[in-house]
Amino acid sequence: MLVAGVQVHAQQTTPAKPQVIQVKLNEWTMGLETMKVKGPVQFEVINAGKYPHALAIEGKIGDKDFEISTGWLKAGEKTTLMVNLPSGTYNSYCPVPGHEEKGMKSALTFE
Repeated sequence: MLVAGVQVHAQQTTPAKPQVIQVKLNEWTMGLETMKVKGPVQFEVINAGKYPHALAIEGKIGDKDFEISTGWLKAGEKTTLMVNLPSGTYNSYCPVPGHEEKGMKSALTFE
């Protein structure tokens, strides 16, 4: 490309391909053990249980608290959650009342 007599080379960058992680929600487990991930992550979430479940991730970025979540999934339903977080450790859990207390939680570390 030539702009005002100066040669300019445009460089295209390809976004990083997300790491795909399958999450199988069931009574009272998430199928998501404490883990480390890098870069963008695509969580493929399925409710393999008989009660409603969801996947939520919460934490702090700088001085701001955040929470992102799938909607509640009925038995057999699936959804996808795309996440790209800065380095740090975050909490992942099922936000349906009482489910986190029954063990549906884990730590998620982005490197």
